[in-house]
Amino acid sequence: MSTQLEIKPETAEMLAAQAKELGMSSDEYLRSLLGRTNRQTEERPLYETATPDELAEAFREWAASHAVLSVIADDSRESIYEGRGE
Repeated sequence: MSTQLEIKPETAEMLAAQAKELGMSSDEYLRSLLGRTNRQTEERPLYETATPDELAEAFREWAASHAVLSVIADDSRESIYEGRGE
């Protein structure tokens, strides 16, 4: 797919000069600029856009998605240091 744009001659000269400084063709330079623009419009992560209530709900959903274990962990001091000579 090809798109044609009308660019003023002074703008084209400025872009060509910037591309030359970077050792790139005008086409490569324009593509690199467009790539930056596209990345800026990508969807932002939830933690950047959500309200505190939305974050809390997302956390609850995440926690609920994990299996509930029927075994309770033994985190007593004795079990932690068992076999270490204490």
